Amino acid sequence: MAELSKTDKKLLDDVENYGWHVVKVMEDETGPGFGYSIGFFKTFGHPEVIITGLGLDLIHSIINGIGEDLREGKSFRSGVFYPGIIEGYDCYFVTVDLKYYHDYVGYCRWFYKGNDFPMLQCIYPTKKNVYPWQTEWPKEISNLQPILVEEGLTLPEQ
Repeated sequence: MAELSKTDKKLLDDVENYGWHVVKVMEDETGPGFGYSIGFFKTFGHPEVIITGLGLDLIHSIINGIGEDLREGKSFRSGVFYPGIIEGYDCYFVTVDLKYYHDYVGYCRWFYKGNDFPMLQCIYPTKKNVYPWQTEWPKEISNLQPILVEEGLTLPEQ
């Protein structure tokens, strides 16, 4: 068996000691930066969470806040708006389609030894309360928040 890297050990220790670990991926030519949890499913039986297009430290903070909510017994479901995740805004959750796992959550796949875990995407609006699927979503940030759901899913108008 291969020796675990320092990063692998940190991930495993974080899940063991805190209940989850947050992976942050910097933006590059293929897309915006993003972050995701590893451990929500193992620790709480709750889908992992991914957030795209915000600053990585903010994403880390939001995911940690979601983890604390889970620890207190709260849960999040696909197709529902939730206040309080980002102060002053409602965030919407969708189930991430398995076809995105390879490109977005490889370390999660390593941890769970495959794709056998659920994942939600936490989607947030602009400051004017416009969501990425709405026609008013600004063109200049059109690639900021790709929606990682199965094609054809109906999204709300809110």
